[in-house]
Parts: sequence; C-alpha cells; structure tokens
Amino acid sequence: MAHLVTVGLTLVVVLAVHPPVVAQESPEEAARAALDEYFRAWNAADNEAIALVSNFPRVSVGPSGQIVVRDTAEDIAVDFDTLRAAELWDRSTLDLVDVAHSSADKVHFRVVASRRYADGSPYRTNPSLYIVTQQDGHWGLQLQSVLPATFSAAP
Repeated sequence: MAHLVTVGLTLVVVLAVHPPVVAQESPEEAARAALDEYFRAWNAADNEAIALVSNFPRVSVGPSGQIVVRDTAEDIAVDFDTLRAAELWDRSTLDLVDVAHSSADKVHFRVVASRRYADGSPYRTNPSLYIVTQQDGHWGLQLQSVLPATFSAAP
C-alpha cells in the first residue's frame, strides 16, 4: 500500500512492504517427500541415505510377521549385492500411495510396491503400510509393514 505525503515542495512516497506469503508444506506433503526419498535411496542402494531418511527406532515387519528393530542409523545395513544376486532385483517402484491417516507429526501411507528386473518387468508386488513421522523437525520413515505378495513371478 502506498501513501503520498506532500511536504513543502517535496513529494514523499511511503511504501508498506509486506513479506511474501509462503505456503507451508502440509504433513502429508512432507511425509510423502520423505517416502519418495526413501525409495530413491533404496533404488540407489545407498544405506547412508536410507538412514538419513529414517527416524529411530525404525521397525520393519516382514511378510511372514518377522520383526526387525533398528535402533540407530548404524543398524541400517541392507546387502544390496545379495538382493541382486538372489532375486535379480534392479529397482523398486511405488505403484500406489494413499494417505490412510495423518496428524501433524505422523502419516500412515497405504502402499503397493513392486520389485522389478532390469527390463522393468515386475517380479513381486506387495501391499504394505509405511508410517512416516516427524521428530525434531525431521520427517523420516519409522515403520514399514509388508504383507505377503499379491503377485509373484519366477525369474
């Protein structure tokens, strides 16, 4: 808003400057960005980046109900060479991501993800639940629970 003020023969223009309005990222957007970064790190076979996009303790529940608790970043140690050798894994894709529940510091995602060969064809598709939390301003994966595969193909 500008105001014109005349002082003698001098014209003074006073501008009221308002800071720009910055849209704040919603919890769902921030959590989804963390989930996407987790999958980027996973596909890069980068344990350090996986640890950076995690919150601890981090819990994984496997398809048969096995539970793995990782208390610290040092506990993130996926053997990607074995995964490639055993399954011919090349990458994983997020085929479906829906917000199931959310609050200011926690988002539950219903996910369907596929593991794929180098040619892009899927060999296993699993429904799962991923919980991304905010701890001290950091959004990271805290829990993943993977159900048995709904699609599986032999190599």
